[in-house]
Amino acid sequence: MATSLLTRVKARVDLHTSNRARGLIQGRGRSMFKGSGEDFDDLKYYQPGDKISDIDWKATARSGEPLIRQFNEERVRHLSIVADTSSSMSATAADGTSKREAMILAAGMICFLAQKNGDLVGLVGGDEQRPIQLPSRSSDGHLELLLRSIQQATTTASGASDSAWLLERAFRVTSRSTLMTIITDEAHPDVEDFSLLRRLTTRHDVMMVRIADADPLQRESLDHDVVDVDNPREVASLARSSKRVARDVEAYRRARREGISEMMDRLHISHLLTQGETTVVDDMIAMLRAREYRHGPG
Repeated sequence: MATSLLTRVKARVDLHTSNRARGLIQGRGRSMFKGSGEDFDDLKYYQPGDKISDIDWKATARSGEPLIRQFNEERVRHLSIVADTSSSMSATAADGTSKREAMILAAGMICFLAQKNGDLVGLVGGDEQRPIQLPSRSSDGHLELLLRSIQQATTTASGASDSAWLLERAFRVTSRSTLMTIITDEAHPDVEDFSLLRRLTTRHDVMMVRIADADPLQRESLDHDVVDVDNPREVASLARSSKRVARDVEAYRRARREGISEMMDRLHISHLLTQGETTVVDDMIAMLRAREYRHGPG
């Protein structure tokens, strides 16, 4: 009988976190998933990264300083995973592994940590023709279904990536405030998605996990074919061996990475660009530690 995806993920996460991130999953883990509760507690001064929707405009007008409403912590938090299951995520990651497997590991890590803390996890994915949505649950069976849904939906036959559709759907179907983890590739979200992301941050605490693409030229492996999964065609060896093409490709990718990173920083979204399955756990630990430091002790 095949080992479940959830069991495989738990083994990988336990192996990586046994020493380096024990504090994240034992005792202090709840501070990672800070969010708005249901009961008003107090006012505090607005800090970068706080949700705009929590600003108390009447109190702000009286004091002359932006103030936000603090809430008592909810006992059960709702998390959501927004998975890019397009054909581009079935391709090879920068470290030579599968971007799909790296995405499953990233999603599984969120599921693992949420389950440790008694939190609930839902899923949004798919495309306009085959949308995917799972409600927030915490059982092993539900989390296994969530990971299997991502795995089965992400194939070379999937539709092309449409980050605008995915972000719009995530906003429409996730009405409850959540910690939302968006998992996609290095080309997304596009800088033109700024307004959609900004709208998401008014309702949700957003994290972004981006998985880097393999070098599209693969100059060291000209004896192997390279195919663009978004536009299924072979990349010619003449282009792959050209120094000028290599410079232009690297300049384009660098400008795109910097543009997306700047957009994430402007929106105060925790984000990372990981090389693939071999690095995603360590990179997520680093991002979560940075969030824990930003939010302070839980």
